[in-house]
Amino acid sequence: MRILRVLTGVLVIGLVAFTIDPACQNVTAAEKQPGEGGNPTVLILDASGSMWGQIGGKAKIVIAKEVLNELIDGLPADMQVGLSVYGHRREKDCADIEMLVPIGTLNKAALKAKIGPIKPKGKTPLSDAVRQAAAALGYTERRSSVVLVSDGLETCNADPCAVAAELARAGVDFKVHVIGFDISKEDQGRLRCLADRTGGLFLAAADAQSLRAALAETMAKVQEAPPPVVEDPGSAKVQGPPTVAAGSGFEATWEGPDSRGDFIAIAVKGSKDHEYREYAYTERGNPARLVAPGDPGPYELRYVHGHTDRVIGRAAVEVTPVQASVTPPAEAPAASEIQVAWQGPAYESDYITITKPSDPDTTYDNYTYTRSGNPVALTAPAEAGSYEVRYLLGKGNKVLARAPITIGAVSAQIQAPASVNAAAEFEVSWQGPNNHGDYLSVAKVGVPDGSYDNYAYTRNGSPAKLFAPAVAGQYEVRYIQGHGNKLLVRSPLTVAAVTASVQAPASVNAAAEFEVSWQGPNNHGDYLSVAKVGVPDGSYDNYAYTRHGSPAKLTAPAKPGEYEVRYIQGRGNKLLARSPLTVAAVTASVQAPASVNAAAKFQITWQGPNNDGDYLAIARAGAPVADYDNYSYTRHGSPATLTAPGTAGSYEVRYIMAKDTVQLATAPVTVTPVSARVTAPASVAAGSEFEVQWEGPGNEGDYLTIVKPDADAGDYGSYAYTREGSPARLQAPEDPGSYEVRYILDQDKVILSRTPLTVR
Repeated sequence: MRILRVLTGVLVIGLVAFTIDPACQNVTAAEKQPGEGGNPTVLILDASGSMWGQIGGKAKIVIAKEVLNELIDGLPADMQVGLSVYGHRREKDCADIEMLVPIGTLNKAALKAKIGPIKPKGKTPLSDAVRQAAAALGYTERRSSVVLVSDGLETCNADPCAVAAELARAGVDFKVHVIGFDISKEDQGRLRCLADRTGGLFLAAADAQSLRAALAETMAKVQEAPPPVVEDPGSAKVQGPPTVAAGSGFEATWEGPDSRGDFIAIAVKGSKDHEYREYAYTERGNPARLVAPGDPGPYELRYVHGHTDRVIGRAAVEVTPVQASVTPPAEAPAASEIQVAWQGPAYESDYITITKPSDPDTTYDNYTYTRSGNPVALTAPAEAGSYEVRYLLGKGNKVLARAPITIGAVSAQIQAPASVNAAAEFEVSWQGPNNHGDYLSVAKVGVPDGSYDNYAYTRNGSPAKLFAPAVAGQYEVRYIQGHGNKLLVRSPLTVAAVTASVQAPASVNAAAEFEVSWQGPNNHGDYLSVAKVGVPDGSYDNYAYTRHGSPAKLTAPAKPGEYEVRYIQGRGNKLLARSPLTVAAVTASVQAPASVNAAAKFQITWQGPNNDGDYLAIARAGAPVADYDNYSYTRHGSPATLTAPGTAGSYEVRYIMAKDTVQLATAPVTVTPVSARVTAPASVAAGSEFEVQWEGPGNEGDYLTIVKPDADAGDYGSYAYTREGSPARLQAPEDPGSYEVRYILDQDKVILSRTPLTVR
């Protein structure tokens, strides 16, 4: 059984009703005095793992960071801002909350620098993030705000609604503004209580544009001047319906000073003025939206002056009872899915549970919201016995109806081999309930029922396929009931050790391909690798799967030294065999002309290992090894043909070993400039064809074109290749104006010559 208050995620947010303990409601006037310091604000960014989800092909975290950076650019220079993030450093850690930028005068560069490296990883401790931000802001002493951007609900054993209520009670005009980013409409309702309880905004955003708009609206709200404090409020009026059903939403109209912090509350009739069940700030509009308590009886609406905590207006309201019923089957097998028909008010947060008859109202085995339909599906408990199904009013967790159900025991059988080789795949036949989530597992003898080395769901049929563990020893195959991880049956399994061998050459040249013969289990995922002596078993320079047969082909590392060839059992990356390998250094040479014309083709001779992928390149002298202007693979033979860059200067020809991009040889080459000349008519008629005389290098790909004088070198209009001879024929544009005819060196798109042309 699980207790409601310790549950995480959707359930806590959806089911814990907002009921303020009367003992905690004595909010004094002194506590509500606004402090100094404007409205300092903490931005909280959700960096939980779900932020890697995509919208329109772009990760949500990328969108959020881009929009936040834009927002920061538009903030006023004197604004007091801090930045908090959660879920960005560790997986499954609810304490992973960090104030990346402490609260202080806006430093745009610092904020952007901290936002840039954020990478989503973990959980969603948004309640504690808000609580920590509030404390850093000094929320009990001055007006302050939190702006939270989240794409999900709380996943860390906390109730955001209760946290918001606590902060609102203790804070001085403290507000939490929430932007639900790519969050379902259903979940929006559970996230917005953070805003509702503190008088903040809740806005939903589905993409970059709506997120940008939501943040802009929120920050404008943050920067608004607060409502004035009315020192002497006089009296007020509040009016609601004479009766409301328990747990239902309703509206109350009011007339009053609308002073800073004023709110409308519903309270038990006759209770102390500072005791109330539900409230809504007048700042949020008229009428105020409230939810009736779950317990029927006489209540009253109150207009509370926030500055003095005085009740200055009242109106009676009767909360009437609501009825419900549940009709489950009389009995059901353990962990099976059951259908429960129901009748009731079906409020948004109402739910059906199954639990022991003696358990408290808020304890249950599992639940389903009534909004899911009628009947609802529940999962029977894992243990046989007497239970009851309950209808709970979400507001106040009040049981409206209950009905008994008997849960019967279930059994299972498995037939597994007595022994299998380490890491081998094997089959297990089984019989069992095959309920949703049931699975077969392989586990070490003595470990907890829900622990395993690997598993297969029963829904995939019988026989099921499992993998033996990588380490030899005594194990067992288990049938596990998914609901409750209950062990139904087990069968012993001995995992036997396996061996392998590899036969590799004693020495190979750097980056050369070589063959390795091997013998071994050849299980799924097994592979041969080349690795530096002494590195962990699963580390490697390169590898080949054994499934491709023996001999296997590997590539020697690019760096000379002592290595070894390994047979690695893919399951567990366990080393089964090794053989030493010496990688010898290789050399190369290139011979190139001392100088070549820009964009001209030229030949180079070379010697070298000629491994697959090796290439010859021409690059600026001193440029990084991986840079080049153009290249030719060595597999095309020696001499090789390269094309000189289009821009004159000092270059070098390089022999590049493709593996790890290692430069083996260089030769300097000077690229000399070339010139050209074009001769065209001074003016031509629009759309007419005309001739252009030219002189120039006439390289393959060089061309003449007509463009506007301010056009980039790569732009073109009508064109003709120089390889077609001189004169060339071009067609004038249809639009009259000033143009120019250009000779373009195709390599690097260099303008060698131009002459003006008027199109009339």
